[in-house]
Amino acid sequence: MKAGFSFPLSASLLVCLLSGCTATSDPTRTTLDSADKLASEQKAPDGLKPYYQRLYWEGETGATLNRMRLASAAIEQKLWEDAEHALDDVIRDIETLGPADPRSREALSTFEAEDIKRFKGEPYERSMAYLLRGLLYLKNREWENARACFKSVQLQDATKNDPALRGNWASATWLEGWCDWNLGETSAAQECWQRTAKLRKIPSPAPEDNTLIVALLGFGPTKIPTGNFGEQLSYRKGDSQSTQAQLKIGTSFVSLLFAEDIFDQAKSRGLRGMDVVNQGKAGTRAVTETVGDTLIYGGSGATIAGSTAGDKTATVAGLGAVAAGILTKSVASSIKPKADTRSWDLLPAAILLLPIHISPADRNLEFQFLDPNGKIVAERKVEVRNDPQPQLILITQR
Repeated sequence: MKAGFSFPLSASLLVCLLSGCTATSDPTRTTLDSADKLASEQKAPDGLKPYYQRLYWEGETGATLNRMRLASAAIEQKLWEDAEHALDDVIRDIETLGPADPRSREALSTFEAEDIKRFKGEPYERSMAYLLRGLLYLKNREWENARACFKSVQLQDATKNDPALRGNWASATWLEGWCDWNLGETSAAQECWQRTAKLRKIPSPAPEDNTLIVALLGFGPTKIPTGNFGEQLSYRKGDSQSTQAQLKIGTSFVSLLFAEDIFDQAKSRGLRGMDVVNQGKAGTRAVTETVGDTLIYGGSGATIAGSTAGDKTATVAGLGAVAAGILTKSVASSIKPKADTRSWDLLPAAILLLPIHISPADRNLEFQFLDPNGKIVAERKVEVRNDPQPQLILITQR
């Protein structure tokens, strides 16, 4: 009997050894007090302080995601400089992180979960980083930098499995044309708008249009695990109160034009390489659990039968099988097939556009935001510059 009682302890020890041999702590994580101090040293605005604290507290593994969240919050609060710096860091991470990163290699291990790797985001998240940075360049009339960002949106989208769905960001294509137009490259602009028309009904601007309105509405998609062990990455549509926006012109309203559905961009990704890896882990775990169950059930039966018949050899063999089954089940439980469901949860659900002419007399614009049934859920006035140069009005409404 002593031999039988020693097996669970051995199983626990083995699991610790198996999981501990590849686990890597994040040395860049800090305490909450240290995170608060670092955020204060950055002179973070009050509205963004929690995002800076989380950035330092959670360390490098989730740094890119936390910078994404910081950028979204800064845009919503119109803290443009903080948003620019955060997105610059995000783009740097996107361009430098890859399969060669040590944590990405560790995530391939049977006994490590995918979320051990440094977060880089799925194609739609990476595309949105470039799109938002491009919009901030537009605010500063940095047309060439903005255009480069909008082109990069499509490059990040090029990893989709279905070639027909690659580079299909209508908003980025249209905005690239807006940059061309303001740079005096009319032919290139028209080509962009013609490509956009194949995806969305967004007309090219009129010659007198000097203002572009961009609205970011609602909450974007979140990632959810599916499959027996959560090994598959799926998406759930975000909860959005505002789905439409309109601008008051005189006594009438002009609707902003629907340009992008972020949920559609997320779910059209297709099967990822890590999905295949996680499927393999799930298969291994399922087989291992089945073997463990078989040993436990079979061993229990043999133990009972041996005890009833007074057969010590059969009893000991049965107990050994039960112990081996417990060990196998313990090993199975240490296999980690779950998909990485960390999400840029502050993304919008939709992007709306409207090119329009704003006269010097128009100092305040009135917007209405509507739900899917056309009911007004919010109203807002936005002050505009008295500036003859082309300008961008960027608004966020959840």
